[in-house]
Amino acid sequence: MSGRRLEVQGFGVLRVLLIVLLCSFGQAATLKILEAERLELRNENGEELIILIGNPVKLDRDGELIEAPRVIYNRTRKRLMLSGGVHYRDKQGQIIQADDLDLDTSDESFEAISVKIESGDFYLTGPICERAAGQILLQKGYLTPCQRCAQDKPDYAFEANEVVLYPGDRIIARGVWVLLRGEKVLYLPAMLLYLSERRPKLEIGSSDTDGVYVFADLPYVSDFGLGYTFLRYFENRGWGIGFDHFGVGAAKERYQFLYLPPIALPQGSTTPSATSDGIWVYNLQYRLDNPDWRYSASIKRDDLSGVTNPLGDPFSSFGGQPDYTEFRLEAATPTNTPGAAEPFYRFTLDGYIDHNPSLGRSPRATPQRLPEVEVSFPKGYQSPGFSINGSLQLGFYEAPSNPFNRTARNIPYLAAGRLQLIHNETYTLTAPPWPGLGFNLSNNFRGIYYTTRNSQGELERLINWQTNATLSQTLGAVRFGLNFQRNDIEGGTPFAFDFPGRTTRTTYLTGTFDYTPDPAFAFSAKASRDLENRVFYPLATFTLRNQLWSWFSLSNSVSRDIQNGKWGLLTTNLSLTPQPFSFALSYTRNLELGLSGALSTRLTYSPLPWLLSASTGYRWTDVQEQETRPLVCDPTAPFNCVLQYNRYDPLQLSASYNPENLSAGLQHRRDLNTGQAISTAGNLLWREGDTTFTLSQTLSHLYFPLPQPGTTYIPTPTPFGLSGSAQLTLGLHTLRFSDNVVFGNPELPTLTTAGTANLALVYQYGTDTSLSLQGTWYYLQGLVKNPFLTFQTAIREPEVFINQIYLQYHLPEADDPTTPNNENLAYLQTLRFQGEAEIFPAPLRKTDPPGLAFQGSLVAERQTALGSGRFLLTFQNFGPTFSFMGEENTRLFLSILYNTSGTNTSQVFYLPNLEQTILKPKMVVTIDRCCWALQASLDALNNEFKVSFIVGGSATDLLFNQNGFSFNPPSLNPTPGGTR
Repeated sequence: MSGRRLEVQGFGVLRVLLIVLLCSFGQAATLKILEAERLELRNENGEELIILIGNPVKLDRDGELIEAPRVIYNRTRKRLMLSGGVHYRDKQGQIIQADDLDLDTSDESFEAISVKIESGDFYLTGPICERAAGQILLQKGYLTPCQRCAQDKPDYAFEANEVVLYPGDRIIARGVWVLLRGEKVLYLPAMLLYLSERRPKLEIGSSDTDGVYVFADLPYVSDFGLGYTFLRYFENRGWGIGFDHFGVGAAKERYQFLYLPPIALPQGSTTPSATSDGIWVYNLQYRLDNPDWRYSASIKRDDLSGVTNPLGDPFSSFGGQPDYTEFRLEAATPTNTPGAAEPFYRFTLDGYIDHNPSLGRSPRATPQRLPEVEVSFPKGYQSPGFSINGSLQLGFYEAPSNPFNRTARNIPYLAAGRLQLIHNETYTLTAPPWPGLGFNLSNNFRGIYYTTRNSQGELERLINWQTNATLSQTLGAVRFGLNFQRNDIEGGTPFAFDFPGRTTRTTYLTGTFDYTPDPAFAFSAKASRDLENRVFYPLATFTLRNQLWSWFSLSNSVSRDIQNGKWGLLTTNLSLTPQPFSFALSYTRNLELGLSGALSTRLTYSPLPWLLSASTGYRWTDVQEQETRPLVCDPTAPFNCVLQYNRYDPLQLSASYNPENLSAGLQHRRDLNTGQAISTAGNLLWREGDTTFTLSQTLSHLYFPLPQPGTTYIPTPTPFGLSGSAQLTLGLHTLRFSDNVVFGNPELPTLTTAGTANLALVYQYGTDTSLSLQGTWYYLQGLVKNPFLTFQTAIREPEVFINQIYLQYHLPEADDPTTPNNENLAYLQTLRFQGEAEIFPAPLRKTDPPGLAFQGSLVAERQTALGSGRFLLTFQNFGPTFSFMGEENTRLFLSILYNTSGTNTSQVFYLPNLEQTILKPKMVVTIDRCCWALQASLDALNNEFKVSFIVGGSATDLLFNQNGFSFNPPSLNPTPGGTR
């Protein structure tokens, strides 16, 4: 080759390298040079080359680490050529090693030879490798998850003619040989391995109901899609089968199907099963969007809906119902495509099949459309000032009948043909013959026609017709308006979903008058006439608004019954807001009756940082009666001698002071009818950095509220008391005191809580740890009852993961004849433990001693009714797990777990007396070979036995939700059971 060459040696060229390569990769990625020894710049055959040599050259490319002894970047072709032993870690964390690798920086594709790939837990090799569109293709590939397990020979591996790796998702291989300890034992035309979501699964177990059962979830791949097949066998029930299929074509397809044999009836039972034809679960979804048509389909049934952790069901709930198939098939032209031509067409088949009508379930409220065809013009015709659109629907429907239809209500669920016609028109006067004239018209028609007949033998129809027209004229500050509104509902419908209410015809003519000579002044009037009944209705209104200044606003409104010549409600609102003052007044009065009225007011003064406010209201029924109404007195409370009913709203006074880092407030409420104070409250908030102090206290005064007008109910009095809290926070440390005190209240002799104080003192660290002391102080008797000391914490460390430790201890009380025997002594009330803790660490080498861990949930609750010192214990997967290490990183786990409640049985366990109770354990043995594991469990409580097998390590582990079976190690962080 011929051309120009520039060569620079030494580490001093790094700055030059960085500048040159950053410019070269400016359009693709940012490249950082970490190490290099020599740089050459060449121009060969019209192509610019940048050559890096090192031992090795180390590059960082937007988080990707590249190492190679020789790097050539062809700036003309935008290709990065690596040779001499390449180490490439991409953004997904995959490590790719190759003899040579050619990377196209424009689309991230590459070609490589003699490749080794580490993707998650999988190890892949092959002589030739390509990457395109994020997928990695290996020819004559070899893959195994056991490479990392330090085994002499991998326990299992795969050789394939072709391997396609979808990083972080799945691996698809074709022409596959399965190798066990290096020996070929099985040939598969195709194989699918998921790297996320569901995993392959094999489980063997037994139960009293089903006998021995075997579950197998196996992946498959084909030209038309990929997914899983489900095989189920129950000794007492028979075979089941299912699949979960994902389509790979242009359409979005997912077909979930499962059939399980009928549930075995208890021995001697003659009651027929609701699922005697078997258990069916399916969710079939299809959607295809083409430029011209959109197709969709949905078919659902779920006989296991509502069942908790159903045995053998791999699906999460998708909204189906038992013995009930819902289907919806639809084909339509897309309406949201810009510039799409009208009309739009839609064909829909929507309904259900009730497979077990004997259950007597209510029919679906929404109609079945069997089928429905629609032709619509949503935009229709549009021109300046005029538009028209509409639609036509035709179909056969099944739905609940209209209970208000005399003919149809005798048939609860009926079927009928239905035609719906809708058209809407609007008109706006765009070129008025003279200035100020305006005219608008809208017409909306909906007609529905049925194949059923009414009691007169006529075909039924339902018409809903609305017309609205507005004519207005503006002359300077004056505007006149006339509005015509007609709403006509006539006919009848046999279907409940179409029923609009009773048939009506309303026609109103409304006149309006607006006078606005100035922005500060406005007057409006509005009157309506019901043309159908030939009366003036609703009431006419007259409104006057005045806003002379920005801080002044006054409005007055009055209504008038023109038909009867009577005045209605007068409303006046006044607002004054000259800063820092604010005053609002509202007044309402019935002018005709003169018996009801209300006046409310609020005054605010806010010179920052102060804020002062007062508000109250006054109500009356008759001015003369205010002077003559007799007083009503309570002999037990002589001060409660007031008018019979409330006239004044409570007076509310508040004051607050809000400088920086401080907020303080005081509020007081008082009943002006009786002169009694209702409550007084104060609050304080101070903050400085991470230090905060809050104080909030409310003093409730002894208060006898009055009954409301027209009632004989005497409201319950409020006792004299004090309640609130105080809290100091210093970083993660919080100290809180709360109180709820009810004073003696001799005026309320029946008050049982008089003379008591509920007090609590709490120390909290962070969000997980707290220590509290609480109890009730009967200060009149000098007694403290129910004093409890409570401790609660959570620990989330690698060796100890405890969701909750809860301890409640009863402190000794003074002798009290009302307290049961021994209940005033010190004793433990409640103990709760939930989580897992490693007592001795799990062994990492063969020579390490065995490990020990505890896990699960334990609750001990003191039972007073059974005598002192008796505890009811509740276990949930509680017990020890022993771990051992063997050859080739083989680990053995032995778990002994206890439960007090099972699938179909439960047991009661008391301490300290067992009362002949024998806890039945669940024994779990797990053999972990790093890339596969075997687990066997024997549950004595549920009388069940299970064997589970998983492969693939943490990248393709098969998570057995029934057993909480997972890797590293199974005793810690158990996974909850199914998603139902």
